[in-house]
Amino acid sequence: MLRSKGWERRLTAARLVARWTEVVGPTVANHCQPRRLEEDGTLLVLADSAAWATQLSYLQGTLLDRLAAIVGPGVVKQVRVRTGDSRTLGRGSRAGY
Repeated sequence: MLRSKGWERRLTAARLVARWTEVVGPTVANHCQPRRLEEDGTLLVLADSAAWATQLSYLQGTLLDRLAAIVGPGVVKQVRVRTGDSRTLGRGSRAGY
């Protein structure tokens, strides 16, 4: 029933957001936030600076392993990191969920 209503992906994304600090740690979580989980398994993350975007990109392998432990293997297949400011981070935060 969840799948037929399209809720499964939304619940998975909500679980991911709720446990984001656990996945990346409090320091990274203060600077990088998940914004959208695409249907192809791409997780869009917005970082508040290029330095944090680079740091998160370097950690992608570890990040995918930790995400798999929380939301299940193969759900998040890649992480795409973009930079944005606080206005961008807040805009459209529910998009894709």
